[in-house]
Amino acid sequence: MGEYQSTFSIPGISSQIDWGAMADKLLENARKPITLWTKQQDTLELKIGLFNEFSASMKTLRSAVTPLKLESIYKAKTAEFSSISGGDAAGILSATVDASAAIARHEIDVTRKAVAEARFSKQILGTMADEDPPLAAPAVFSVNVGGRRADITVQLTDTLSTIADKINTAKDATIDPATGQPYGEGLGVVATVLDGKLVIKSVGTGLGKTKSDWEITRGSTDTDLLGFTAMDAASPSAGNIAKIKDENGNVYPAHFTVLPGTDTIVWDTGEGPPSGVKYTVTYEVNSNALSLTGDNALLTFLGLDNSTLGDPNHRVAAQDAEFRIDGLLVTRSSNDVDDLLDGVKLRINGPGSVIMDITQDAEQAVTGAKDFVDAYNDVMDWINVRLSESTQKDANDDFSKKFGLLHGNSMLWQSKSQLRTMMTSSVIAKYTQKAGETIIGPLSNRGLSSPSTFELTVGVRTARIEVTPSDTLASIASKINSSYEMLHDPEGRTYPIPMASAKVVNNQLVIEASPGRKFSLAGDGGALEAVGLGTPFTLLSQLGITTESADYGKSGKLEFDQEKFMEALRKDPDGVAAIMTTVMSSMDDYIDGMVNTSQQQVGTATVPKGRIAGQIYAYQSEITSIDKRISDLERRLEVRARGLYESFARSEVRLAELQQQAQWLASVVTQLQGKS
Repeated sequence: MGEYQSTFSIPGISSQIDWGAMADKLLENARKPITLWTKQQDTLELKIGLFNEFSASMKTLRSAVTPLKLESIYKAKTAEFSSISGGDAAGILSATVDASAAIARHEIDVTRKAVAEARFSKQILGTMADEDPPLAAPAVFSVNVGGRRADITVQLTDTLSTIADKINTAKDATIDPATGQPYGEGLGVVATVLDGKLVIKSVGTGLGKTKSDWEITRGSTDTDLLGFTAMDAASPSAGNIAKIKDENGNVYPAHFTVLPGTDTIVWDTGEGPPSGVKYTVTYEVNSNALSLTGDNALLTFLGLDNSTLGDPNHRVAAQDAEFRIDGLLVTRSSNDVDDLLDGVKLRINGPGSVIMDITQDAEQAVTGAKDFVDAYNDVMDWINVRLSESTQKDANDDFSKKFGLLHGNSMLWQSKSQLRTMMTSSVIAKYTQKAGETIIGPLSNRGLSSPSTFELTVGVRTARIEVTPSDTLASIASKINSSYEMLHDPEGRTYPIPMASAKVVNNQLVIEASPGRKFSLAGDGGALEAVGLGTPFTLLSQLGITTESADYGKSGKLEFDQEKFMEALRKDPDGVAAIMTTVMSSMDDYIDGMVNTSQQQVGTATVPKGRIAGQIYAYQSEITSIDKRISDLERRLEVRARGLYESFARSEVRLAELQQQAQWLASVVTQLQGKS
């Protein structure tokens, strides 16, 4: 707000009265509320700054909470390797592991890794016509890969680079019987030129042995389109028609011919299925191995004919990866193997023997919990400082003026109380999945001597599962899967998907909630212990997250016992995940209720949803209201100033008139005195 400027700067000419000073004094007194209001605005701005700090610290806490809401962080696994054949284990085997992997040890002996088929031509540095002797005439050869075929025409002006380009852009010329047109797909090979030699390499490693069924309708002639380009069993692709069977169940082991490198079958006269009858051709082929067919003179010229198949300078034969895992022989076309162990993707890197241990990976969870405790304590420190600090006298800068503005603030007290309550209250842990301990045989082996019961709750439905000494994990799973409450809603209608189900995996009872739901467990008489599910965690203190012991925990800050947390993870990762995700989800909801700036309708007003955002909005509204009051008063003072100007002007005129009258009277008196 600008400093008030005097309306009157010249004293009265006739009266010599300083009308400006008089007006200034009157307006100065009238402006005193503006000074008070401006000070209130400054205080409100400082409070807004403080609540923005509070919001920022809560958002930082929320960033630490977010990863802890994910169950996977507590169930993370890792693979550790040790070589038993010498050398670096990483050069033999590596693996990526997800949370579903079972903790176990495996001995793996790699015989060989998978290798992609590759063919190498002789060295040709110029065009085909430049060779000595030159290529006699343009010719064609075919690249065959897993039932796909492309014809490559070689001109006399071609170089190996242009031939490589033709191969890389070639499309499958095999005719689709359904459309009568070529499939037009890529071949699955890459061609390059290295050291003046044409290199043709399969994209996929290993043999890629596949068996596929092709449905064909017998035509009116002796020839039908197969839908794939066939190769003979002696070729690298090792194509073989395993069986032909028609829709009536008739099998045709003979009386047909398939020429290698073609996509047609020729039936002997009068043989094969009748015209119009559908029949299925089962074809086996090494789909990653490539074969070169066509003009033999051209292939010989290039150094790619079949006589070079055994020459390592002209061919690297496709081979599958081969290894033993716990004594079981395994072969795969790919070096990436993800179908042996649940949650484990193996990468074969080379021959050798290793021990692979799948273990709990606590690093992410421990780091996340520590970051959360640090962020939580930062919030508590901020609250404690603001609640306890006192106002500084004679504060002359914004930093000092903030002191004491939130002393005893009710929102801060409530926030501190609610945060502490969330950290110390008992929690009903909720699971998406929980796996128990390994148990073999009846539960009497676990020390259960009499029937006991545990409760399985999903939403509003609770099933009471009786456990007897003669039960096994399989019978317990059956009881859960057949429980009325998990199969029917309160009105008796059958759920499309059971609310929860159970199974036995690796001699462990595994309970899983239906998609999008969670379940809780409660029990008495040791029922949960008997089935290997243990006693659910109910307090964060059981995980090593406790209120600070100093000064009886008045600060509300937390302490983190890393060893206790890791021990809980090792003992029951599902239980840790259940209580942590439950608490952190509640914490996230609470923080959202504090910092959410999205708008909501309250009566006729639109205000932020979050309490902090709402408080800032209220302060900003109050500042706006004060601005309006100041503006209104300024307008009134402007009117008053004009009124004073006019009033004082009239007074000056009147005084001037009175002075003139006085002067006239004085002159009259003087004249009268002179006559006497």
